[in-house]
Amino acid sequence: MTTRRLTATRHRGRSYTKADAPRKDLGRAVLARHHVGGYEPRTVLRFDRASHTLVFSLIAIATTLAYIQSFQGSWISDDVELIAGNTMIRSLAPANLRAIATFFEAGINYVPLTYLSFAFDYQLWGPHPSGFHLSNLVLHVANALVVYFLLLHMQESSGIAFAASLLWALHPVQVESVAWISERKNLLSTLFFLLAFHVYTRFSARPRTRTYALLTVLYVAALVSKVNTIVLPALMLTYELVIQRRLRPQDFFATLPLATCGAAIAWVNLHGNPSHGVAYHGGSLAVTLRTSSTTIPQYLLNVVSPFDLSSYYPIPLRASWLDPSVAMAVAVILTLVSLTCWLAWRHQPEAFWLAWFGITLSPMLNLVPFPALMNDRYLYLPLLGALVPLLRLANRLLRRVGAIRAAPAFTGVTALGLGLLTVARVPVFQNELNLWADMGLRTSYITADQPYGAPPRLEQKRLLTEALARYPTRAALYNNLGGFAFEENRLAEAVSFLTRAQALDPTDPVIALNLGRAYLLTGRLDDATRTLELATALEPPSFFPHLNLARAHLRRNDLVRARIELTRAKSIKSDPYFWSNVEQQLNRAENPAS
Repeated sequence: MTTRRLTATRHRGRSYTKADAPRKDLGRAVLARHHVGGYEPRTVLRFDRASHTLVFSLIAIATTLAYIQSFQGSWISDDVELIAGNTMIRSLAPANLRAIATFFEAGINYVPLTYLSFAFDYQLWGPHPSGFHLSNLVLHVANALVVYFLLLHMQESSGIAFAASLLWALHPVQVESVAWISERKNLLSTLFFLLAFHVYTRFSARPRTRTYALLTVLYVAALVSKVNTIVLPALMLTYELVIQRRLRPQDFFATLPLATCGAAIAWVNLHGNPSHGVAYHGGSLAVTLRTSSTTIPQYLLNVVSPFDLSSYYPIPLRASWLDPSVAMAVAVILTLVSLTCWLAWRHQPEAFWLAWFGITLSPMLNLVPFPALMNDRYLYLPLLGALVPLLRLANRLLRRVGAIRAAPAFTGVTALGLGLLTVARVPVFQNELNLWADMGLRTSYITADQPYGAPPRLEQKRLLTEALARYPTRAALYNNLGGFAFEENRLAEAVSFLTRAQALDPTDPVIALNLGRAYLLTGRLDDATRTLELATALEPPSFFPHLNLARAHLRRNDLVRARIELTRAKSIKSDPYFWSNVEQQLNRAENPAS
């Protein structure tokens, strides 16, 4: 009688016994049962090399077709100065490498590995943007393939792993990161982040010094590509709690060296930084938290309904927790947190992926303040955490109605829809005019604080005029035409356009601010005061309405109210650069003898 051996072996980073090993070879697939951490034992289909090759090919071909127009893209926005005009990346000479190692992007971001990748690109492609676009696409495809392997490693079914990686690659919110060369830092940091987390899951199952050393190297590489990847230690602890259902002392201690590295790179990024970590939006953490909370429902909407994406999202500053938008956002956040906790208590892996979404998005919520409140590129890494629970839910629903065989068709139709949306969005990032039109034809923008004799923007005006013929009641079009006239010092024309814009949308604080400034400079002080008071009422934590209202009161010699409004403006933005001139004028008016 043969004795069955129960010797422990390894499979995908987890221990199991030979008694649990697969028994039958089913052609090109093997069915095996596993119990990994918080996942219930279930049948998992393991594909052979040919099947993996097919998956890779489908993802690569579909993604390339979706982004093929990006190769026609030129240098846009930050690309012009930071890449095309950056002599530092034109050589790999020791002096250039030293410059890259100490370079801060735009004076604020320490991302040397990203710029090293640009230097390699320059050696390959020279000054031609198409080669840089190709590198971005290759990195994006590589990230999708790493997502696929990570999900398989975490015992997701092959169907969900394929669907998640394909939809993640084709989702149109990713276009900003892939089609805009300057956002290479998103692509590169995500690649190292995903690899680091993958390595950590292996370290968790079988701690080894060399595994931890590789984890550390990958994590530091992610950090010096983009510092938002600092959240990896938090994700590691979440993995232990939710997936492995444990939190051992060694799990906590394993995060400490990584957290130290993260803190050091964060300090390098923030120390002396002129914009990041300096001033909260609206002058306080409370205003920033209220305002940032309203972006979370919008991000979720962009995940499930990506039909109205934008290169710029106007996010009004919120003055009260009772503001309906804030209250709704808080309710959504509490619902998500409660759902995550409930799923974790039920040992459902969806809890981990919802936590992934929140943890990887958190650095982009202005807890450490920076200028932008919302961008599509901030979803590049968090998107995975939203897609996996949605796909698992869809899988359950299909099983419940007995239509699981329709799952491939569901994936195909969804991928086709997302791919078409991506194809339509890629041209936005092909040139400066398209990028401007994506914002300027839909959103009211704030003008410069004073006219500065801007050169005529003929192409932008042509697009605005053509859009007015199609959408004669869109207030943003009149506002932006008025904004151009204001900046070009054609103040009477500016007042005409902006008055029309306000009649169409009297609740837009941007239009009220722009019109109030135009009234002020044309000497219509009563109209300026009334309109700027409306602007401060519509968006109380905003700096420029208070500053310009102080100017209006000063022009009317109402020094008490001028001082009140200037004090409010200073409480919002402490940098004297913005208000010192007004304060000097007010001081002279209050103390004429001095």
